[in-house]
Amino acid sequence: MSALRHIALAALLVASSAHAASSIVVNGSLTDDIANNGVPSGWTIFDGSPDVMDALNNVGVEGLLNFGASPAASPDGGTWVGIGSDVGYVERFGQTLSGLTIGQRYTVSWSAGNFGYSLGSTSYLGSNAIDVLIDGASIGTGATLALGSAWSSQSLTFAATSASQLISFKLATSNKAYLSIDGISVTAAVPEPGTWLMMAMGLCAVGMVRARRSA
Repeated sequence: MSALRHIALAALLVASSAHAASSIVVNGSLTDDIANNGVPSGWTIFDGSPDVMDALNNVGVEGLLNFGASPAASPDGGTWVGIGSDVGYVERFGQTLSGLTIGQRYTVSWSAGNFGYSLGSTSYLGSNAIDVLIDGASIGTGATLALGSAWSSQSLTFAATSASQLISFKLATSNKAYLSIDGISVTAAVPEPGTWLMMAMGLCAVGMVRARRSA
């Protein structure tokens, strides 16, 4: 019975971690009205002029379809944010994450697309990647995306050093590009299934040892 109780405890830990995996980002779906030089509610512009857009309204301008590649619908649906870069110019936006546990690892997930912008002699069609910053320091970048119509699911992890930290997003290089981001989430990192199995086996072993000692 002792071993069974320890297995049940391991299962409870798995269930608790699954429950804890809800995102702590406010409006991670980036839902709001179309806006040039604007970001959705819950977010703040830190550099440049990011835009709220969708597949029918590029760079946050109603009815503008000057994409370098026609975007597919976002996996998260609705609107998203476009951020650009050029030599000497960067666009960055973010928000403060609250309720973090110091030392806990968190996973930042998002969808990214490189649909570009092209109008006359102005074009932002280069390859680039999305850089994720915590309190202004980069924790890494997503995959570099060439111009295209598809979305890419990306993620990074970081360890919290404070109960509240600022997360922000920009393009990784000064290569002239205009990328889209949507479906942002930050969740407590959950151990891999193999890790849970090892924990369950360890708990069972502890239970059997205690059972033998009490026999």
